[in-house]
Amino acid sequence: MTLAISAASKSYGSFRVLHDIDFEVGPGEVHALLGPNGAGKSTLIKCLGGVQGFDGGTIDLDGEPLNATTPAAAFEAGVATIHQHLSLIDSLSVSDNIFLGREIPAGPLVAKARQRRETQQLLDQFGIPVSPTAVVGQLPVGIKQLIEIAKAWHRTDIRVLILDEPTSALAEDETLRLFSEIERLKAAGARIIYTTHRLGEIYRIADRVTVIRDGGVALTGPTSEIRPQQIVAAIAGTTTVDAAYGADVGTRRRDESALTVTGLSGPRFGPIDLDVRAGEIVGLYGVLGSGRSSLLETIAGRYSADAGDVTIGGRLRRNRRPSAAIRDGLAFVPSDRATQALWATRDASENMLMPSFGALASGTLRVARRERAAFAATAERLELQPPDPRRNGGDFSGGNQQKIVLGRWLQNDDLRVLVLDEPTQGVDVGARQKIYETCYQLAERGVAVLFASSDADEIVKLADRVVVVDQGRAIVELSGADITERALLSAAHELV
Repeated sequence: MTLAISAASKSYGSFRVLHDIDFEVGPGEVHALLGPNGAGKSTLIKCLGGVQGFDGGTIDLDGEPLNATTPAAAFEAGVATIHQHLSLIDSLSVSDNIFLGREIPAGPLVAKARQRRETQQLLDQFGIPVSPTAVVGQLPVGIKQLIEIAKAWHRTDIRVLILDEPTSALAEDETLRLFSEIERLKAAGARIIYTTHRLGEIYRIADRVTVIRDGGVALTGPTSEIRPQQIVAAIAGTTTVDAAYGADVGTRRRDESALTVTGLSGPRFGPIDLDVRAGEIVGLYGVLGSGRSSLLETIAGRYSADAGDVTIGGRLRRNRRPSAAIRDGLAFVPSDRATQALWATRDASENMLMPSFGALASGTLRVARRERAAFAATAERLELQPPDPRRNGGDFSGGNQQKIVLGRWLQNDDLRVLVLDEPTQGVDVGARQKIYETCYQLAERGVAVLFASSDADEIVKLADRVVVVDQGRAIVELSGADITERALLSAAHELV
């Protein structure tokens, strides 16, 4: 028996989010759900999970109507959703999280010892190598994710498991552990819906794939019968996604250094020496925890350096605060845009133009006409969807939020260095292409681009030169034709 969605539709007022959706997933099957940001994937998942209902169409589970009108009702029916942002409470132990809200009573008290024993059995069942008394906040993200799945499994008979971007923040070994658990759940007969922006994962674990675009099904079928190029074209909405990004590095890169890092040490990294010339795109590659993100955040002024110097355009930075970095011509786009870069309750115009209000003002007064024109020009350049300056930042899809954050720094004519951490994390193929194009356009203008990524394919596509970071130190530098996925993976995992 299967989970079957037929002719499903959903609208918000006059805006049609989903239409004519047919989707099935059978026992012991992984069905990958893909699509560009804003395509309707999240709405489909919310409707399946009982957060909201479809306006039309039917959902059947094992031949019976599934009419879950609340998340609790969906969960009781056996539909469990594991979101990117986990529901575990960091300050509690593993056991306390598993039984939270469903504690085993022992008179007026809680049977803590019994809960720990049952938690250990559950951890053993899922092969999770932690103690029931371990504090969740001290565990790696990958382990937390497995605990979240185990918690759902413990609380209900999971018939449908929805995994929403489960590997977006996982290291390679954590991803492999998750894939092993997915295989175990498949063998147990679970129906698994898996959303991702990483095409390589689809061919590793998915039996079927469906691409949603503009609220409808753009492509569906067995994974074995669909080529990667077809998936990319369906997501991008074109027959091809190849792009001529810009001039060759030889014509872009200039003699002068835009960013020089000398003997820099900080939290979980160092000492590191690094030089990025004007017009050059340099990538930092390494597994999660390698220190690459801490390095970028220290350069941008979020953390204080323990030792070493940072020079921008030949000028030594003595004031290391983020505001000083911006004045010196350095802009930073962090990996966690939701908490570090975006004001969710501020509109898109304010989010994008906040650093530019002074430049767009007339004396001490803001000029609405100038702000509207600046926003419209940047929104058009980045293909922001929707290009609505009054829409709150938190209401945009992940890819469009990233465009807003990136667009913030395109207003700065004095930009010397653009630093990005995981620039396309959680971003669809179309938005990813636009971000790459923007980086190349800035490099052609003479801006130095320094970015960190755990995606080897992204490094190969974007970087002129790459520094592989491991345990906080630069271990290998590659350039030109030497930048291959095999070389990067071998270096990052110490196979060279």
